[in-house]
Amino acid sequence: MLQPSNYSLVLFLQFLLLSYDLFVNSFSELLRTAPAVQLVLFIIQDIAILFNVIIVFLMFFNTFVFQAGLVSLLFHKFKGTILLSAAYLALSISFHVWIMNLRWRDSSRFIWTEGLQTLFVFQRLGRHRSSVPLQILLFLNGWYSATYFLLEAFLFVYKVLLLPYPVSNLVLDVVLLLLYLGTEATRIFFGSKGNLCRRKVPLSLSLALTVPAAALASYYLLLQTYSLHLEFFLSAILLLFYGLELLLGLLALLSFSSADPY
Repeated sequence: MLQPSNYSLVLFLQFLLLSYDLFVNSFSELLRTAPAVQLVLFIIQDIAILFNVIIVFLMFFNTFVFQAGLVSLLFHKFKGTILLSAAYLALSISFHVWIMNLRWRDSSRFIWTEGLQTLFVFQRLGRHRSSVPLQILLFLNGWYSATYFLLEAFLFVYKVLLLPYPVSNLVLDVVLLLLYLGTEATRIFFGSKGNLCRRKVPLSLSLALTVPAAALASYYLLLQTYSLHLEFFLSAILLLFYGLELLLGLLALLSFSSADPY
């Protein structure tokens, strides 16, 4: 049986594989002049999708329902997930074979067939849904923020022991770090809730909280009493998260404009 403590690791692995799938779907066109590299990326992408499907089945096998022999009940409850996963894998492989067959011999020429035009039209006609890239970023940002907080706490101990740290400055830095933790947890919670429920108000609140969170990250990047190179690097990555989430959040708000604003 899979232990409860391992579920977060399995979920993180699935999000990591989905992030790679999203990355290839978003940026593989930039490598159309290098078909060999693009082919390798497509193969890894299809393997990642297959691994995600395998993980789903492994999770099924670890349920008491499966061990009790009620396989048909599991299939009935999750047949939509299973069929959609299988269809996405088949469509992904078919698309990769199709696109590589079109562009392999003449990669320097831009190819846009009627079939690709039809596929593009159907994709654009789809309903507005929650932003998957934003949700993945918020999930990864949650783990990164927790790691950032713990590392900053350890670095404070290190600096207090080795450097002449004024008490007033230490209190200020620690209070701002605790304020950052509360702001970040609230921001990620409302951002995830607003995105998944397609609600403007919580998502707007999350975007508004991005400003003070970015200000606190900038403080630890440039203005705190002692700023180490490691802190500079960690804070810069945090600001990169905020920039991407702000952009994707604004795009998500625009896509939710036709939905219930409350």
